[in-house]
Amino acid sequence: MEAQDEASTEYRASRTRYIDLIHTKLEVSFDWKKQHLHGVATLDFTPYFFPQSDVVLDAKGMNINSVSILNGSTESALRFDYSEDQLTIDLGKEYTREDTLSVKIDYLAKPNERKPGGSDAIKSDKGLYFINPLNEEKNKPQQIWTQGETESNSAWFPTIDSPNEKCTQEMYITVEDKFKTLSNGVLVESVKNNDNTRTDYWEMDLPHAPYLFMMAVGDFAAIEDEWQGVPLTYLVEKEYAPYAKDIFGNTPEMMTYFSELLGINFPWQKYAQVVVRDFVSGAMENTTASVFMEAVQSNRRELLDRRWDDIIAHELFHQWFGDLVTTESWSNLTLNEGFANYSEYLWNEYKYGQDEADYNFSVSKESYFDEANDSPKSLIRYYYDSREDMFDRHSYNKGGWVLHMLRNYVGDEAFFTALNLYLNQNAFQTVEINDLRLAFEMVTGEDLNWFFDQWFMLAGHPTLDIAHKYQNDTLYFDITQSQNEETHLFKLPVFVDVWMSGEKQRFPLIIEEETETYKFPMSEAPQLVLFDPENQLLAQINHDKSDKELTFQYEYAPGYEARKEAMMKVAGFKSGSLQHELVEKGLRDSFFDIRLIALGHIASKVVKQKKYEAQLVAMLDDENPYVRAEVLSILTSANPDKYSSRLYEALNDSSYYVVGSAIQFIADSKQKIADDLIEGFKKENNINVIISLVGYFSAQEEYPDYNWYADKMSIFSGNELFYFIQYFSEMLLKAPEEERKMAVDTFGKLASGHPNYIVRLSAYQGLMLLSDVKGVEQLLAQIKTTETDERLLEIYKDL
Repeated sequence: MEAQDEASTEYRASRTRYIDLIHTKLEVSFDWKKQHLHGVATLDFTPYFFPQSDVVLDAKGMNINSVSILNGSTESALRFDYSEDQLTIDLGKEYTREDTLSVKIDYLAKPNERKPGGSDAIKSDKGLYFINPLNEEKNKPQQIWTQGETESNSAWFPTIDSPNEKCTQEMYITVEDKFKTLSNGVLVESVKNNDNTRTDYWEMDLPHAPYLFMMAVGDFAAIEDEWQGVPLTYLVEKEYAPYAKDIFGNTPEMMTYFSELLGINFPWQKYAQVVVRDFVSGAMENTTASVFMEAVQSNRRELLDRRWDDIIAHELFHQWFGDLVTTESWSNLTLNEGFANYSEYLWNEYKYGQDEADYNFSVSKESYFDEANDSPKSLIRYYYDSREDMFDRHSYNKGGWVLHMLRNYVGDEAFFTALNLYLNQNAFQTVEINDLRLAFEMVTGEDLNWFFDQWFMLAGHPTLDIAHKYQNDTLYFDITQSQNEETHLFKLPVFVDVWMSGEKQRFPLIIEEETETYKFPMSEAPQLVLFDPENQLLAQINHDKSDKELTFQYEYAPGYEARKEAMMKVAGFKSGSLQHELVEKGLRDSFFDIRLIALGHIASKVVKQKKYEAQLVAMLDDENPYVRAEVLSILTSANPDKYSSRLYEALNDSSYYVVGSAIQFIADSKQKIADDLIEGFKKENNINVIISLVGYFSAQEEYPDYNWYADKMSIFSGNELFYFIQYFSEMLLKAPEEERKMAVDTFGKLASGHPNYIVRLSAYQGLMLLSDVKGVEQLLAQIKTTETDERLLEIYKDL
């Protein structure tokens, strides 16, 4: 039995379609002070097969001022009922599928007056967000932006808010003339009004789902680019304008690569990417205009530590998978997110090499295992408590890996030919899992129900216990599927590679039973037996090998996973000489993660550092900042007097990560940093430097002025802000009474009003540390009373 069946007994069907939304015209303006949107929506409909005399729209938390039907230039008022976030309009008569009707709705959207919800992936569902609306927050721009997935756009315009609806769109956005706007489609015209405002007219003439409608308003810098005549725009805060192409500059190459791979050019008339403050997710793939969290804004130095290609590729691939072809229901979400997840692998494989692709995909797989071992679910899920529950590591990580297995099974040519067919057959339509299966069956000629059933429709993944032995000129190879009894048996086409005398031989297997034994005649004992050498199975594999076999594997099976497995198991080697041999090779490995694993064995004293000291000193100049930082940690921890000078040299490293690590190491050793350097670091806005600097101040028992902390807090959001508040709260224990009172006001606003629930949690915890300040207990009680997020309420109970 699948875990979600126990949690919910309600079958989550696709929304029944009585009437088709053909076109949406929106005219919107804003009240920053009240955080309201005034809108006029004109919606064009036609009934499906059966005649209709009313239409039911989603319209969450609104005032509905009037509803009328249009007949040319004539408007006739319609009766309507508005309750429970639904607007039911009496059309006055019956309309058939031969009719098209236009309904005009004048309304007021009040997103902040709705009870908020959300999930771990999308942390708020208000739909429409005003950032720093009164322009009172230092270091934070005024912005308005929207986030529609899953069904939150109906909090700012009336619509049929379901993924199986698609329509064309036009939008008139009236804002102060100082702001730029962004929406779907192309900007047709901008008209300046007499009141220092401007109305921008955006037109989207190709149909897409209502949850993909978007707006963004702000004082952005707009950096232009292009791809094969398609205009591209990167919108960032003005101070990041010089770095916009450093962040997003691979977009044209991605568009070329994905277009050629799929055999379908980027399908829309433009593509914009905008970075906003306090975004409630990592990013969102609105049609023609993706929105990104502010952490993506990076200067060139920050990009040395982290590039953002994965998230950029992910949202771009959605323009085909999710926007052009859209899941018909949230039960089929992996048809959007699994493909976007796999695009990260495809891009890394193409741009940065196989090791980089395998490394990132391995992290994704392990993250899925963590979730699945606690709560296995099927990829296609018709039973769930909340549609937000679908945004998990199954829909994303498992979905991407299953596509990888399908690619390996049918081969590259068939895989991408089938994707081309799937996209062409379903362009501007909505799909379910069978549409993907039928496309693959049409291309391959094979009934693939066995694959789609076990990987998409059923829960879990295989756990394989493998053993091999050589005896009497025969290699015996035993495989047991040992997953728990609630998980079905899998059919697993796979290869086994066997090396003899340095030569590799490959054997195909199809595993179907709980326990299977294979016998391979061999003239000599194999040097290595490697199961799934392509590393394509989504399975937890237990296969014991000798020290000698693993050493051979590192040398002759050069894939990342094979080298990683060998290097990870060094600590269990019985042979000290083989340990040293493999660690030494690992330190010279071409891929940074293998070097880090080898360094881990030195740090944990699996092998003696002295033997590698010269090699480690040379690695202080390693090209990878994470390797440099780890080497610095090993050398200075073991011999601080000898290498303390290298710590201070690292304070000038090109990498913020290395600099932050050096500050932390100095703090841990209770050493001092020159005042002029400290003053320079205090001016930085990089989280690695700031968090380490806070640790340094704590170690030195110093307390910089309150304003420095308050200023730094205003530049962070999301997880970064969560951690910064933790440090800030601890430092406030040493602060003067007046500053502690000021912090109560700051934390109170965050705890009660920030869109990200983990920031609200951190601020609430900060207030608890200030409980001796007058009025804090009442403030905590008030926040707990007004909080509506069930996750936080559970935590607050424990606190």
